[in-house]
Amino acid sequence: MRRTLGRILERSAFAHPRTALISGTVLLGLMVGCSAVPVPYVIEQPGPAIDVLGQYQDEDIISIEGHETYPSDGKLMMTTVSVDGGPGYTVTAAEVVLAWFDRSRAVFPRELLFPEGRTREDVTLENTVQMSTSQQGAVAVALDELGIPYERTVVVAGIEDGAASADVLEAGDEILAVRGERTADAAATQQLVARSVPGEEIALTVRRGGEDLELSVPTREVDGTARMGVVLADGYEFPFDVGISVGDIGGPSAGLMFSLSVYDELTEGALPGGREIAGTGTIAEDGAVGPIGGIRQKMIGARDAGADYFLAPGQNCDEVAGNVPSGLQVVRVDTFDQALEATESIAATGTVDGLPTCEGS
Repeated sequence: MRRTLGRILERSAFAHPRTALISGTVLLGLMVGCSAVPVPYVIEQPGPAIDVLGQYQDEDIISIEGHETYPSDGKLMMTTVSVDGGPGYTVTAAEVVLAWFDRSRAVFPRELLFPEGRTREDVTLENTVQMSTSQQGAVAVALDELGIPYERTVVVAGIEDGAASADVLEAGDEILAVRGERTADAAATQQLVARSVPGEEIALTVRRGGEDLELSVPTREVDGTARMGVVLADGYEFPFDVGISVGDIGGPSAGLMFSLSVYDELTEGALPGGREIAGTGTIAEDGAVGPIGGIRQKMIGARDAGADYFLAPGQNCDEVAGNVPSGLQVVRVDTFDQALEATESIAATGTVDGLPTCEGS
C-alpha cells in the first residue's frame, strides 16, 4: 500500500517542485483570468445625497419665477444609488465577489433590474421620463397642499431612439388634440393614436413655448398598433414657472423630497429648521409615498453626507429594519402630509420621539 501510494505521489505534480510551480502558476493565471470575465450581475452602491434646497453642478436645483419665495435653513436631501453593470456596462467576477463581502453594496442578477432586450438607450429614456414625471407630480402635490390651483395636461416626456416623430415633436410638447379631438390624459391620447392605420400620419395640435402648432406626425407599427414612438405622460400647467434640475440623474424616487422642497420654497420659515434631513420615496398625485429600490444604500449615502434624519417609505420598512446605519434616525412615512408633519416635528424638537418608525412594523 505504501509503495503504491509512493508511486502515485512520484507521478503527481507535487512530487516534482518544478512541475508543481508551473501548475500553480497556471492555476493562478486561470483564477486571475476568470476574475476579469464579465458576468451578468449588477452592483448597487451608495450614490451622492444632494440638498434639494441648494445647487447641483453649480445650478439651483429648484427655481421658481412668478411667485414669491422664501429663504430656508438646513437641508432636505434626495438620495441616490449608483448602479454598475446595466445595459451597455459590465462588471467582472472579481468586482461581484468583492461586492458580496461589502455591506454597503448589493449584488443582483442583471435581469431582475434590466429585463433582457433592453438597451442602454431604453434605460436612459425611461429614467429621464420617470424623473421628469416625478418632478411635475411633486410640484403638483406641493401646490395642492398650499391650495394653489393648476391645470392638467398631456406632455411628450421622451422620444424613442430612431422614431420618425423625432423630426416633428420635441420633449416637453403639450398635446392638446388628436385629429381635432381634445385629449384628457396620456392613456386616452394613446388610444386616439391607436385608432390610426400604422404608418399613416396623424394631425396633432401641440403647444410649444406658449405657441399652438398644427403638426402632422408619422406613426409606425408596434405589435400591430399605430404608435408615434414617443413616451407620453400626464403633465401639469402651473400658474407660475417651477423648474427642478438635477443633471442626468434619473428615476422617480426623489419625488417626496422634491415636494417638500418646493413647499418649503413657497412658504415662510425654514421647513427643516436648520436640521439635515434626507429621504426617499415616489410621490403620487394623491400624496401617497411609494417604495423605491436600494434603500439600504441610500441610508448609507445619507449618513455619509451628514444627514441625521431619514424619511423612509412605509412599504420599504422590511428592508430598513435592522439595517439603519449608526447615527441615522429613520422615520416611516406613507403620505406627503405625514412627511410634512415629521419634518416639522424634527425641526422643532431635534428628535424623532413620537414619530412612527420601521422597527417592529
